[in-house]
Amino acid sequence: MDPRCLWLWGLLTGGALRGGWAQRGWSMYVPRRITGLRGDSTVLPCTFAHPIPDYTRDIQVIWKPDIFQCVVRNSSTDTSSFDNCTTGQGPNGRYRLAGDPRRHNLSLHIAGLHYEDSREYKCRVVLLEDPKWAYENKTGITLTVEARPSILNLTLLPGPLPVWVACTAEGIPRPNISWRGPAGIEVVQLQDTPGPRYQTTQVVSVNQTGTYTCRAENVHGRAERSVPVGSTGLPLLLIVLLPAALLLLAGLLLLVLCCRWKGGRESVGRAQPRVADTCTPCQPAAHANGLPPAQALPQPGLSSAVSPAENADSCTYADLTFPSAGAGRRGPQPAAQSPPAPAEEVTYSELTPYRGPR
Repeated sequence: MDPRCLWLWGLLTGGALRGGWAQRGWSMYVPRRITGLRGDSTVLPCTFAHPIPDYTRDIQVIWKPDIFQCVVRNSSTDTSSFDNCTTGQGPNGRYRLAGDPRRHNLSLHIAGLHYEDSREYKCRVVLLEDPKWAYENKTGITLTVEARPSILNLTLLPGPLPVWVACTAEGIPRPNISWRGPAGIEVVQLQDTPGPRYQTTQVVSVNQTGTYTCRAENVHGRAERSVPVGSTGLPLLLIVLLPAALLLLAGLLLLVLCCRWKGGRESVGRAQPRVADTCTPCQPAAHANGLPPAQALPQPGLSSAVSPAENADSCTYADLTFPSAGAGRRGPQPAAQSPPAPAEEVTYSELTPYRGPR
């Protein structure tokens, strides 16, 4: 083989192994892979060297895929230009430099990692005095965003014992689910179903009351969540029937109030008859000789008959006394009294004393 070909091959492969295309005096170091946790921050390391030691002009930093760039003057006296490299850029200002380009450090800080941040990143440096003075890492850095386990749902499926309990957990790597119940109670696993977005759902059957705990674990940690089964929680029948019972009770109360209001209005508009229970009308007294007395105007000292218009509940009847035929010789005699007639057969008349034969 031609020695010139061997020399060219060695030059190209040596430059590639250093992390970039072969350029005299240029080098760059980046890790091949890095892992971060969702919600946390991470730093993508990138350092470089260039062949112009006395360079004092501007340095441009670029991170691909087009998420960050800034320019800083390579001067120890001018520090204000470095501020635009430490100001957050991108969505929600999540990107900024963690390194200082003046010290050959282009490391990028990413805050609040998302699942979507999992991809390849490349850093590039340009000495702006000459556009040809640029270097870029060709292999890139692969960022993998993982996640601590979290329990998304813990559901108790209604029904009589045994009941089903479903636990859905999420995490990267996909978490393993295990169960804890009251001492001596066995938990029977029915199914384990992988879901989207690094989720998994496990359904178990339990046949005794108590508190059951779903535990999700992966290399980044553990998460737990508990659910009561049976008497430790509200009975399912009570949960279903309680709203219906309250609604029925409210309807009955409204009906009673409506009837009482309507009955009050009717009693005001129409007088109710009263029934005499202790008052018995008096019959006119009969004459001593059995003859009916003649009608005459009432005399002083005698009780008058009760008018039919009077209320039977408030009437008062007195025994009436009439003088007999020989009143001048023997004095007044008590008049005979008739037994009271039923209330519905009472006949009222004006009474006059008998004065004897003329």
